[in-house]
Amino acid sequence: MPPTQLASIKVRDEPGWITFTIDGRYAYPSTGDVIEAASKRIITTLTDETGAPVMSEKMLEIQFQDDNVVHTGDQFGVGRTRATGGMPKRKIAQCTFRLRLQSLLHQTFRC
Repeated sequence: MPPTQLASIKVRDEPGWITFTIDGRYAYPSTGDVIEAASKRIITTLTDETGAPVMSEKMLEIQFQDDNVVHTGDQFGVGRTRATGGMPKRKIAQCTFRLRLQSLLHQTFRC
């Protein structure tokens, strides 16, 4: 069964992309708004150091624990890379970074 629309949220611009935090609590449309997924409300907007609004289309979430990468997310929102026995945490970070860089350059890279 295909997905169905449950709600509409008015954001500050036409979104071209949306991604979620690793834990799924927050949504980041490319407009720079930050949406709390449970309440479906905008809780803040992303700004730069001068307070100007910024977009979030090329966002990457990296979670650290004791200086080690333990989880990585990406702007695609399809699956999550986690350190689970097979691949060392450092390798995960390297692969994730390279994949992002290669996608920006429109090239293919495999870990």
